[in-house]
Amino acid sequence: MENLKLLFTISLSIIVNCFAQNPCGEMDLLSVNDALICNDQSIVIFANNGFENYAWNTNENTQGININLPGTYTVSTSFNTNNLVVNGDFNNGNNGFSSSYNYNQFSLWNEGTYSVTSNAGNVHPNFVGTGNGNFLVVNGSQNPGSQVWCQDIEVAQNTLYNFSSSVNTVATGNSALLQFSINGAVIGTEFTAPNALNTWQDFNATWNSGTTTNAEICVVNQNINGSGNDFGLDDITFTTLCEASESIVVAMGGQANATIFAQDVLCESDPLVDLNAVDQNGDWSGDGILNAASGLFSPNLAGPGLHLITYEITTECGAIDTIIIEVIEELDSEIIAISDLCVNGNSVNLEGFPGPGTWSGTGISDFNNGVFNPMLAEIGQNTIVYTPSLFCIATAEHEIEVHDLIVPESDLYYEMCFGDVIELELGEGDFNSFLWSTNATSSSINVNSSGNYLLEFADENLCEQEIMFTVFDKDSCELIVMPNVFSPNNDLINDLFLPIDYEYVSASTLKVFNRWGAILWTTDDINAGWNGNHFDVKCAEGVYMWLVEYKTNKDVYKSISGTVNLYR
Repeated sequence: MENLKLLFTISLSIIVNCFAQNPCGEMDLLSVNDALICNDQSIVIFANNGFENYAWNTNENTQGININLPGTYTVSTSFNTNNLVVNGDFNNGNNGFSSSYNYNQFSLWNEGTYSVTSNAGNVHPNFVGTGNGNFLVVNGSQNPGSQVWCQDIEVAQNTLYNFSSSVNTVATGNSALLQFSINGAVIGTEFTAPNALNTWQDFNATWNSGTTTNAEICVVNQNINGSGNDFGLDDITFTTLCEASESIVVAMGGQANATIFAQDVLCESDPLVDLNAVDQNGDWSGDGILNAASGLFSPNLAGPGLHLITYEITTECGAIDTIIIEVIEELDSEIIAISDLCVNGNSVNLEGFPGPGTWSGTGISDFNNGVFNPMLAEIGQNTIVYTPSLFCIATAEHEIEVHDLIVPESDLYYEMCFGDVIELELGEGDFNSFLWSTNATSSSINVNSSGNYLLEFADENLCEQEIMFTVFDKDSCELIVMPNVFSPNNDLINDLFLPIDYEYVSASTLKVFNRWGAILWTTDDINAGWNGNHFDVKCAEGVYMWLVEYKTNKDVYKSISGTVNLYR
């Protein structure tokens, strides 16, 4: 059976009395003075909090010790209190103390001088050092026993005191050699200031007042070397040294086993859990406990966080155990995805946080990776559900609307003749974002040649699609009607031989012949007309033959011919 440790936590209330009669106050080290060791198990005895140090008769120096044998165990402590020194931090300047050294506020070039400052460089250019506010800076002398700092104080009889000071070195050379003295008698051992510049070190010595009620406490110089011996003093204290001890008797007994079985991390939405321990008939307590006798635990009642659960068997040599049950807050999950798609759009990858997870809903083509295919979805709203695989994460829902395509009602096939201009457009409907294969971006275009014209456009739902307009060349568009008579007599009436109707002809040549087949006149500009002359000679009245060679709407060359009567 595992050893169980009884934990004695003792709250400390130290009453500090500032009067000299009882500066140490009450020093209660143990809140209990007896305990049991049950079934050869060990216990931990803790001294009260609040003391600077602990010393047990087991040679351990911790606040608590582990005991596995019966016996008497004694703990002792000591601490300093009731500082009797005035202005020991020198923040009140050159006041409250005496010195056999000479005070100089501005310069410490001479040995045996001192100053009170916050920076040693202020009183000597070769000194280095700072304190926590002011401190005493000394250019040391070579006279051992000379009093660097002294103060008269009243002390209580038969009381143990601790004399301490912080010391640093402000110049290179021989480090200062110092010692404490009380009423002219040195106490403790000599101490040397640190070798490194501007490094503070604490020194102390203890002293028992005996029958003495007044004491002159001093820091004295013990250095006989001239070079160096420059130092600083700060935080001088003369405090009451308080000591106390107390014992606890540990007996042997038999102990129950209150070990609680471990409980996994729970989600706040998990069902109720029955907690269990090795020995029964104990009491359960803590956040989330619904039944103290059975240990029924509600994660929802406890709420998210760490919950200390205690199980205690209160019989003689009983036991107590605690566990921490962690309840995780059920976090919301999130779907990051677009909210609408076109039915002809590409599949999209939905993102769920925190992932990974599984997906469901109409349009989902990959349930593990969250791929949504609008072609598999329903037109309109589609509810997508994301279920995270991580512990204690709620599911999330997202709506994706799939838009059907708005098909334009427009003619896609046209016939045209040469010279026609046809307008291509979608017709009625809310369409936008037009891009023609001609690079035009208008809603309609005018074309004057046959061919295929691709239009990429978007509807009011921004669904993109494309349609193809096809323009054919019409057969037999051409119309050429020539007159059978003309009178070139300059009366401005029918003076020229030219077409009566001439449409959808891209190119033509008109030739006029006499009755013997000789060419009298020819032109590629049929609408210019023949004036009845052969060069500058007027042709006689009579019948003339004509021939029109032309190119059709589909670039095929044809001809027509006839006769015309010339009258003058």
